[in-house]
Amino acid sequence: MVSVFDVVFPIASLVAFALLTIPVFKLFRKTTHKTAMALVWFALVFAVAFAGVANLAIQYYQVPIEQSFVNITLGSTSDAPSAVSGTFMIDAISVYMTIIMVAVSAAIILYSVLYVNPAERPSERYFAIMLILVAALIGAVCAGDLLTLFIFWEAAAAGSSFLMLYRKSRQSINATLKYIVMIVIASAFIVFGLSLVYGITGTLNFWAVKEALMALGDKSLLVLAFIFIAAGYAIEAAIVPFHFWLPDAYNAAPASSSAFLSALVDQGSYYVLIRVLIFILTPTAVLDWRLMLAFMAAFTMIVGNMFALIQNNIKLLIGNICVADVGYNLVAMTSIVPGVVGVATLGLQGNLYFFLIGGITTALAFMVVGIMNHYGFKTMKDFAGIGRRMPLSSFALLIAALSFAGVPPLGGFMAKYLVFTSAIEANYAWLAVIGVLMSVVQTAYLFRLVNVMYAKKPADDRKIKEPIKLLIPVFILVGAIIILGLFPNIVLDPIQRVVEQFPFLP
Repeated sequence: MVSVFDVVFPIASLVAFALLTIPVFKLFRKTTHKTAMALVWFALVFAVAFAGVANLAIQYYQVPIEQSFVNITLGSTSDAPSAVSGTFMIDAISVYMTIIMVAVSAAIILYSVLYVNPAERPSERYFAIMLILVAALIGAVCAGDLLTLFIFWEAAAAGSSFLMLYRKSRQSINATLKYIVMIVIASAFIVFGLSLVYGITGTLNFWAVKEALMALGDKSLLVLAFIFIAAGYAIEAAIVPFHFWLPDAYNAAPASSSAFLSALVDQGSYYVLIRVLIFILTPTAVLDWRLMLAFMAAFTMIVGNMFALIQNNIKLLIGNICVADVGYNLVAMTSIVPGVVGVATLGLQGNLYFFLIGGITTALAFMVVGIMNHYGFKTMKDFAGIGRRMPLSSFALLIAALSFAGVPPLGGFMAKYLVFTSAIEANYAWLAVIGVLMSVVQTAYLFRLVNVMYAKKPADDRKIKEPIKLLIPVFILVGAIIILGLFPNIVLDPIQRVVEQFPFLP
């Protein structure tokens, strides 16, 4: 049986290690093997984190499927929560997301330790914030009420600004200020929407809110609350037309920060939307928001890809691909149709699978481009012939580009297949058509990049000595994309537990 300790331990351990990282790194600076000591430290950190997450998964999967929504009320011996009591809810989605958060963050932090010099004075705070953000994201995915979800998620969103600001350049300061302004506006919208929900229902607990809303007669106030909450989370998820902060922020941030934010914080925002829209504002049962989300998905795919099409800066190009990926995830979310009859399971599988593949691919792309930027290659012109000068880095970027484009047998192909097939099954064939057309556009500009890398003649033919150590985490993600593309059931089988839960939704 899942206990409070099982849930809190991974969060508390990461926070404790984050606080210890600052004095520990100061000690490392006095040694001659700073990077090696930092790697040993983070090996210990993630060994403990993996142990905690593994224990949580083992304890959870011992629970019978009909009791698979485990609610844990903090500070109470009863599972019956008060109106504003803190609650954790453990189900198949939260366990899956927790595993992904820890696994992907381990690979990115390995890259970050090799990318950011541990001897730099603010580096200890940089890594401490990364660990705190992972803890906050785990808290968000395990939240069982809207207030707990809001607190953990906003902590992660606010903490992200420190990762963007690390280099303290004029560009990063400008992008961070833009991001902070958008986050403050988003938080205000969400808080106002939550206050309306609390006023309507008298509680913020997920299931209590849902039951109260299902019995609601006049839903005009609920629609207003939904508009504010959806607008707030749309800003944080970079859904068009609230997306303008994302490409600039990821372009200005260090490559390690961009990889972390795109793979975990940006992708994790879809989880928040799933939890709020599917589990609380369930279509047909509470509020049918699917058509509105379908239009937002279409506009997000179109705008993200069209802006990427005209980019000359490679990092900005990848930032706009992140916006387009938001649209693809929304397509899958629109296709999740829990109602009186059941659920379009393919939509949920597509969304959770796309979360993982999209996060890995964007992280890989930013990590590789970060290596290339270090040698002064930033624009499309700079990338001419880089395939000959940096063959290993170029191959990794090629894999990322092919996965973005949905070329089989890489993970991106299966992700898009599930997303578009789910849209067709949910009677949103027009949305699937737009998605396929935008994928063709995406393939065009990505193949243009590949052509420049391999077919164009470089201005300088001399080979560059590539940082082999830095390429280790890069090729871990390359291997993950290839393996998950060839054997998608590695992920789809655990997701099946999520699908099986839906008949037992409260």
